[in-house]
Amino acid sequence: MAASGFAHAQSSVTLYGIIDEAVRFDTHQNASGGKLFTMGSGGQLSGSRWGMQGNEDLGGGYGALFQLEGGFTPNTGVTQQSTPSGTARLFGRTALVGLSSPYGTVTLGRQYTLVHETGWTHDIYAFANYTGTVGFQGAGETGGGRLDNTVRYTSPTLAGFTVKSAYTFGQQAGNFHANSSPAVSISYDNGSLNVGAAYQVINDIGGLTPSSSVYGSTYFGVTIPDSAQKVFTAGATYKFGAAKVYGSYIYSHVYPADYRNDSFSTAVQYYITPAFVLDLPIYVDFVHHAGQSGTRITGGPTFDYLLSKRTDVYVGVDYNHLTGAWTKLAAASGSNQPFYGFNSLFEAAIGLRHKF
Repeated sequence: MAASGFAHAQSSVTLYGIIDEAVRFDTHQNASGGKLFTMGSGGQLSGSRWGMQGNEDLGGGYGALFQLEGGFTPNTGVTQQSTPSGTARLFGRTALVGLSSPYGTVTLGRQYTLVHETGWTHDIYAFANYTGTVGFQGAGETGGGRLDNTVRYTSPTLAGFTVKSAYTFGQQAGNFHANSSPAVSISYDNGSLNVGAAYQVINDIGGLTPSSSVYGSTYFGVTIPDSAQKVFTAGATYKFGAAKVYGSYIYSHVYPADYRNDSFSTAVQYYITPAFVLDLPIYVDFVHHAGQSGTRITGGPTFDYLLSKRTDVYVGVDYNHLTGAWTKLAAASGSNQPFYGFNSLFEAAIGLRHKF
């Protein structure tokens, strides 16, 4: 019987990836306001990656699965998603193994956080490099959009509803709470409408020694003391005809470093023709710190032309405007998009993306 079951087991492994690269033009790229042509860290629409994923049918509705995914910068070939101390990761985006059953799926390893996953569902660029110019940097998580040492449970989908829970182990002897991160999310999907929300706490971010900090030591390039971060996100998408609309809210509070962000986004994606797509987002982020506040507004269109199901070319522009505390925060040299003390930035890009 065991031999028979093994013989009938079905398994598959898939190699996949995305390469997205663009030439960009940016203003205010040094203290004197110099302009810059660059290929940066990749294209505008997707983070470049390669990966493998597979599954095995164990019979009776049970299955085994795995996923390994690494990110890279296409213009240099350098791997991305390194550790806070700078050590390169081969599979920095995802490295997990799991079991699926009629009662849900359990996965273990380095995985996306639930707030990041919920947030990208309601972001027109799925927190890709375009939103690297946006204040909340992928759901506002100072520790990043993925966490090591995570176990996650995903429920079966019932009447369109799916519930997920996750816990990240801090792996510090004698202190179960240190560096831990609990999370929960719920979503509803009926095809044209998707609604979801998630809440996550990331403990022990920051610290003055990056090499010994699990989650890094800075917030938008500013060194912060040991802190905890609470993140909540809620959003929705709705598709009708040739259009799809997006809406999202993200709350992030880093304490006692005392940084709070309230981020709002809305966007429309419209298929002008089956091969010609317009993406038009607007992002607004309010930051509050030490009794001061400021606003960051980003928006601009991208026109994407599909040469095939796997290859597309695009052109886009976006404009950033800062006020108050955001002007100071974006002046930090370690910021994901430093403004060097200026309160605005204009960017234009032309890119090519290929999926395999």
